[in-house]
Amino acid sequence: MLSELVIHNLVIVEHARLNPGEGLTVVSGETGAGKSLLLDALEMVSGERVQSRVVGPWAESATVTAVFQAGVVVCSRIETLCSVPAADGQYILRRRISGGGRSQAWINDVPVTAGALRLAADHLLEIHSQHEPLRLADPAVQLEMLDAYAGLGDKAAAYSATHERVLALTKVLSDLDGGARESVKELDYLTFQLREIEALQPRRGELVELQSRHALLSSASTWKELAEGAVQSLSEDERSVANVLARLARRLGEAPEPGLANAAVACQQALEAVRDAAASCGQAAERLSADPTELAKTEGRLNAYHELCRKHGDGETPLLAAWEQLSLRIQELSTVGERRAKTAADFSLAVGERKRLGLALAKARSTAFVKLAKAAHEHLGELSMPKARMSLDEELLAEPTSLGTHRQEFLVQTNPGMAAGKLRDVASGGECARIALALAEALAAQEHVPVMVFDEVDSGVGGRLGAVIGAKLARLAHGRTVLAVTHTPQLAAAARRQYLVSKQQGDRDTRVTVAEVSGDARLKEISEMLGGGKAALDQARALLGGAIGGMKR
Repeated sequence: MLSELVIHNLVIVEHARLNPGEGLTVVSGETGAGKSLLLDALEMVSGERVQSRVVGPWAESATVTAVFQAGVVVCSRIETLCSVPAADGQYILRRRISGGGRSQAWINDVPVTAGALRLAADHLLEIHSQHEPLRLADPAVQLEMLDAYAGLGDKAAAYSATHERVLALTKVLSDLDGGARESVKELDYLTFQLREIEALQPRRGELVELQSRHALLSSASTWKELAEGAVQSLSEDERSVANVLARLARRLGEAPEPGLANAAVACQQALEAVRDAAASCGQAAERLSADPTELAKTEGRLNAYHELCRKHGDGETPLLAAWEQLSLRIQELSTVGERRAKTAADFSLAVGERKRLGLALAKARSTAFVKLAKAAHEHLGELSMPKARMSLDEELLAEPTSLGTHRQEFLVQTNPGMAAGKLRDVASGGECARIALALAEALAAQEHVPVMVFDEVDSGVGGRLGAVIGAKLARLAHGRTVLAVTHTPQLAAAARRQYLVSKQQGDRDTRVTVAEVSGDARLKEISEMLGGGKAALDQARALLGGAIGGMKR
């Protein structure tokens, strides 16, 4: 239950303290008095997102503290989730928001994150706001409610875990197949690159040789012609260099003068060099030929070199290094095929398990819904909706979701002869509020949450139904705190405690006060809620069960 709620400097609430305790507590006040600020305070201490504008003008920060008493089961869950033990079955949740937007949170005076505060509040507090019909229209909320009613939490968790495993394995398979590192596609690509290089079988120094040979072959006819012309000029023509040198050597060798004799020796040496040059040119001319086959072969290999160098680096050295690196990387990836096969097998098993768990969960939910609907129909009858009926719309999904393999959604028929439809489509605001209350009452026995809050659950209903709703909320409040914000006097009269929210507006500021009313003050408040006057006072006295005399009810 909620033992205490303390609010400090929240918007226009300078300070407020409520002590609801066990049973039904109502909060009343005129429209616009600020009753919703109490719900804002509970949401703030529940870890919800809050902006700095909630900070009022009386301090530098806004603070909300809530003291909860909870059972062993709830305390154990919170300790597991938040690593903060209960103190004598008590949890104190505190949240502070500074004017600069900084958020601080504590559980039993242990600093925690807003997320941890939210986890704890999920097991301590359940708020049914004016937007409850919209929340109830969400299939995820409906299934969560159904699972809580039937105790299917473990089955739902097992299915959800298997579904997440299927999604994870799907991603792994996608990565293995889709080109990411450590993938089959990477292995295939690298193997293709390696085969290209291995087909060429490059060797160090060959590229320079090929370039030189290609240059020679591509101009062979020019060089052959030059070599043959050189042979003619050097040795074969009548006026060739060799013939001229031979005649000069012979004539100069006949001269009596020593200097000319020496010149004859030099001419003879030059003649031998010319003959050697002519022989080399002749041999080259014989070797040189514009063989198109060899030229094409050389060009093809040279082009292959250039193509691989373009892919792996500019030059022979980067190409040879890439060859070595590819071989090593392919060795590293040698097990990727095995991993892919194992992952595919695991995926197939997980899909099968998800299908099995999903089918079992859907059947269990269908069975549980029959019981939940029956209980809800009984409560709806008491709420003047005796003909309203709930049904479960079911469909096998082509693609399972985190909720299940089947789409399962609540439908409502508010009047005989009308088609059943989704809650938001077929029910009025008042009908939605009553359906929400009927479901909450049907679920109460299965839920262990110690505090339930209802924001104007009596919206759109008359006085007679207000009394019925008050009685139902009072029953819900056995062993827990039920806090209800209301404008309905019949509901207010059913509560053990009543708090009045009032707004005072001065020339320079606005304040909201929250005070418990009892005895004659409470009698007067309920009389005012009835419209005021003697008749209203008598009716208020009747609602409260006779003389009040200062008793706290």
